Amino acid sequence: MATFTIELSARWGDLDAFNHVSNVTFLRYLEECRARWMDSVPSHWQDGESGPVVANININYRAPVLWPARLTVSLKPLSPGRSSIKIEHEIRSVPRKEGEPGTLHADATVTLVWIEKKSGESVPLPISIRQLAE
Repeated sequence: MATFTIELSARWGDLDAFNHVSNVTFLRYLEECRARWMDSVPSHWQDGESGPVVANININYRAPVLWPARLTVSLKPLSPGRSSIKIEHEIRSVPRKEGEPGTLHADATVTLVWIEKKSGESVPLPISIRQLAE
């Protein structure tokens, strides 16, 4: 189970009235990481007939993100179920010194369920996604 990581910059438009990155923007950062991860899967799981939907998100906000900020957003797939997979996420500031962890701003667990798009019924996870988590 390899960890997948991207870097993002907090944008001025991500700020809320308290001058820190808004809670909803944290969810967008997690979504961007998941989208890039799924795009990196080396097969054509996107067959048009089935795909993932978010069934659950649990996020813990640990420290505010102030602008300007450079962030790492990571995910680690956990053991998959028949039609679902849980993903652990972290949002951290880019560390000032190499080898040091950046400040943890949020951690989250997201459950994705694969469904048949027309019926909305769950279907087995694509093999390519399952293999990334085993």
